[in-house]
Amino acid sequence: MSKIYSWGILAPGNIAGKFVAELKGLENARVLAVGSRDIHRAKEFATAFGIGRTYGSYEELAEDPDIDIIYIASPHAFHAEHTKLCLRHKKAVLCEKAFGMNSGEVREMIETAQMERTFLMEAFFTPHQPSYQEARKIIKSGLLGEIKHLYGWFGFNKSPYDRNGRLYNPALGGGALLDIGLYPLFDALWFLGQPAKINAFADLTANHIDQSVTVSMQFEGGKSASIFASFLSAAGVGTDIYCEKGMLRLRRSNAINQWLEILIPGETTRILNWDESVCGLKLEAIETMHCLGNNQLESNVMSHQNSLDLMKSLDLIRQNF
Repeated sequence: MSKIYSWGILAPGNIAGKFVAELKGLENARVLAVGSRDIHRAKEFATAFGIGRTYGSYEELAEDPDIDIIYIASPHAFHAEHTKLCLRHKKAVLCEKAFGMNSGEVREMIETAQMERTFLMEAFFTPHQPSYQEARKIIKSGLLGEIKHLYGWFGFNKSPYDRNGRLYNPALGGGALLDIGLYPLFDALWFLGQPAKINAFADLTANHIDQSVTVSMQFEGGKSASIFASFLSAAGVGTDIYCEKGMLRLRRSNAINQWLEILIPGETTRILNWDESVCGLKLEAIETMHCLGNNQLESNVMSHQNSLDLMKSLDLIRQNF
């Protein structure tokens, strides 16, 4: 019988609720505890999801001897602090994106995990998904030839403007780039590698928060990518990969509904769909528990280097603002 891993949830909120809803469907996972700076929020979350233990501080959560893994869902600005807290208590950590506020923080998080010899992974949704795994397999097969250009986007209309809300609050790591722009950016890095050159433009609010971002990238061999992220445009989410002999379209409407379109001139478009049982946020948890079962300190799917490369590119883009 496989080991059952006990999870702690650090910071109850919208994304934590979505994660726990999927996590509770896994046979080898149990959600043991939730911690919040506000004990009332912790208790409300625990009641909603049938969680037995509640804590009014993150320190108490990290000190619980029965917890194996802590999922961190606090705002971006606190990820480094909370990750290091949990790692120093020898808790495996699955930390939401953006992993940190800059590459310096990400290095510290990785160094702490290595020093404590404790597992750490960024809870980055896309590379675990079957649509992305299949797309990468097709690219590597040579069926479509080399990639020439990638275009990715993620946008929704966040109206009305709320300068105190998380998305626009600089103290909480607000901005379209860190919240949603890193998804298409990751796609460019995952399929094309590290860019040789980056240019970016941002539409900034009065308190210098990027509410729309456009980025262009150049890669070795004449390859290129462009991405767009916005809190002002109901653009949805998607990635198009233009190759020598055809193209791929990656699409999703939510975490468990995703598909891949394969377009080759002269052929009928192929559309691949997957059952929700093999999609979603739960794949991050499955990978985490798989790695722990194999005594791995990092994932091969979303490695420490993947997270560091992503944050380095985010830093470079922000230098253009």
